[in-house]
Amino acid sequence: MAEKYRFERLDHSASGYEQISRLMGKVFPKARHLTPRYFEWYYGKNPDGRAIGCNAFAGDELVGHMAAQVFPSRLDGEELRGAYTVNGSVHPLHRGCKLQSRISATLFEQAAAMGCVLCLATGNKWSTGPLLTRYEMLRPLEARIGIGLPRARGDSGEPSFERIWSEEAMRWRMANPEGRYSAIRDLDRMAILSPAGVPGIGAILYQGRSVGAFSETNDLPGPLRLWLGLDPDVDWRGSAFLPIPMRLRPSPLNLVYRDLTGGGFLPDPARVVFRGVDFDAF
Repeated sequence: MAEKYRFERLDHSASGYEQISRLMGKVFPKARHLTPRYFEWYYGKNPDGRAIGCNAFAGDELVGHMAAQVFPSRLDGEELRGAYTVNGSVHPLHRGCKLQSRISATLFEQAAAMGCVLCLATGNKWSTGPLLTRYEMLRPLEARIGIGLPRARGDSGEPSFERIWSEEAMRWRMANPEGRYSAIRDLDRMAILSPAGVPGIGAILYQGRSVGAFSETNDLPGPLRLWLGLDPDVDWRGSAFLPIPMRLRPSPLNLVYRDLTGGGFLPDPARVVFRGVDFDAF
């Protein structure tokens, strides 16, 4: 019997991005930012390297997709390449055929062949279970809301994992054609903000003494700030940020990890740094 599905590497042509956008529209009808120009930017223009991925076709129709951004990272003090998988999706009429498992396996092979030693993903309350058949749980992302900017402890030590952002890569990240970003200053710190999807709330994507090519702006999303991620150097004691209870989070996110070397290594979850700028929520 002929194979029902055909699997191909990510197509970086304009028609390839158009196909992916059409599939996303069927799988995530409310995610209107997943346009062809978004994929041209997100998949094709990253200075750390173009995205890798796998597409599944039924005839000429794209029915399954997953991609991964490849990036430099620091893993227990050593600079190594990692991958972060995004946009795992299967057409509603083709679910239950194990497409996502086959696509993931192909993607892991591609990433390992490029020298990546790890693969990350973020799962919500629906996708975390399936992800844990292929990944190990690191920990849920922290979610807090408040005003101002959280302060740094300065004594948290070396992270067990952290993505490395060059100034060129940060400029690319902030060039999202479907995004809107602002920079603010609070004493000696600056932060990059993005609308959080709720009126009056801005998500903190990144903060530090410098935000690269960004300069301070007045185009702010709102007075409240959402902090979503992991960073052991953030000092919440006495801050104006309160944790958001799990029951009040519309989609709690979990960070999961796969060792692509086959050694079963897992970084210390308490020392993982994973900020808003590191994933594709904003």
